[in-house]
Amino acid sequence: MKNFFLLAISVLVFSCSTDDYSDPNPEPNVLNSVRLRSDTTFGNVLTDTDGFTLYFFAPDAKGEANCLGGCANAWPSFFAENLTLDAGLNSADFSSITRTDGQSQTTYKGWPLYKFSNDNEAGQINGDGANGVWFVAKPDYSVMLVRSQLVGRDSNGNETNLNSAFEPGDEQTFYITDDWGNTLYHFSNDENGNNNFTASDFSNNAVWPIFHTQLQKVPSALNSNGFGTIDVFGEPQLTYKGWPLYNFGGDNNRGDNFGVGFPVAGVWPILNLDTEIAPQEVNQPDQIFEVTNVGASAYLFDFTTVENPELELTRGKTYEFNVNSPGHPFYIKSIESTGTNNAFNNGVTNNGTSNGTLMFTVPNNAPDILFYNCEFHGSMTGRIRIVDEDDTRSFQVGNNGATSYVFSGDGFNTVENANFTFKRGKTYTFNVTTPGHPFIIKSVQGTGTGNAYNNGVTNNGASADLITFQVPQNAPDTLFYNCEFHGSMTGIITIID
Repeated sequence: MKNFFLLAISVLVFSCSTDDYSDPNPEPNVLNSVRLRSDTTFGNVLTDTDGFTLYFFAPDAKGEANCLGGCANAWPSFFAENLTLDAGLNSADFSSITRTDGQSQTTYKGWPLYKFSNDNEAGQINGDGANGVWFVAKPDYSVMLVRSQLVGRDSNGNETNLNSAFEPGDEQTFYITDDWGNTLYHFSNDENGNNNFTASDFSNNAVWPIFHTQLQKVPSALNSNGFGTIDVFGEPQLTYKGWPLYNFGGDNNRGDNFGVGFPVAGVWPILNLDTEIAPQEVNQPDQIFEVTNVGASAYLFDFTTVENPELELTRGKTYEFNVNSPGHPFYIKSIESTGTNNAFNNGVTNNGTSNGTLMFTVPNNAPDILFYNCEFHGSMTGRIRIVDEDDTRSFQVGNNGATSYVFSGDGFNTVENANFTFKRGKTYTFNVTTPGHPFIIKSVQGTGTGNAYNNGVTNNGASADLITFQVPQNAPDTLFYNCEFHGSMTGIITIID
């Protein structure tokens, strides 16, 4: 019995010591052949199993290794025969190639991977930016910068080597691609942040697909601040230096850049550090006026036969005045006067031209009344009424006996028998206080109640009430207002779009 008890104790002790046993020489953790390391400067970078940084080479746009011979001494190729990956890396992004020197090389997103001989310790990144062509390998580049020969293909299928000026010639040119090496282009007729090519139904998108990706990281030679996003008919499009970015439907393989020659060279350039910032969109005029003159007595405008007509301009809109009045400089002014003083130059270019184009983008703080004047002749002048887009234009109407109507309000200050320019679709009101002088809007100038123009008009012919005139789209180009009884109380209403 005693021997059995001792045996039981012995078994128990051995069992406990076995549970507590740890191998003094454990198997080391197996490190993956491609690792993902977080760097304080570059963020996530690819390394080999020992933690040495991997790199991309800009001339490898087509996925072929171009660092050979002596180059390979400084930049040895990387190859993992049995590829294992850290979490966060996708095996579908990796492959391998056989170089022209017979070596095998691992690729990431088609980019052959290299190490740098001057990285002496794991974790060093001494090669990024070297000679402008070496970039640390990262999994989160949104675009890449490559260097290659441009080969343009025109609309007839003819291929021509082009230089960076898009002229025939051999040159290794830098340009931007997506992260897989597909060339990106811009359209020479686009403007800053404005796609002028893509149709609203995207019917031409197969030829020049708009390009967009969620911008993450860019190679160190590029500045992420140069990129942006615009909306194109509900779809996002990436921009660089304001230029909307496109792929080319005729580029069949990564590294192709045939689009630089289509339909002719220079229409669809590549982009790089030398690309100029896209031009700002030129304000297309909301209305164009052709301005001539009648001797030294008046200016004439193409929309009416009335000399020195009133103009109604809207804040925020752009107007083009094509002036052809030699010897009669055309000024927009804050005060009606000859000379060059009181010129209103806010939003105006080429003020005072007598044979050229004057552009006027009406500022939001423009006064209610401006004028146009000849520099030399006081009779060549007219009123410019400045209005807000959605406002109803309102006038107070009084009278000077039986001689004239007198208008105030909306910038007017006791103007007698004013000639007006009204716009189709807009609403105008006349608060009439002219007892004994009924105010009638007419299609023919004259006294009486005949020829009253009542389309869009309420209270036509009132002498102490509010007359409202919502100008219909089919209104004639010229109307009139008249007192029912006195022919001298009259003026012209010119109607324009």
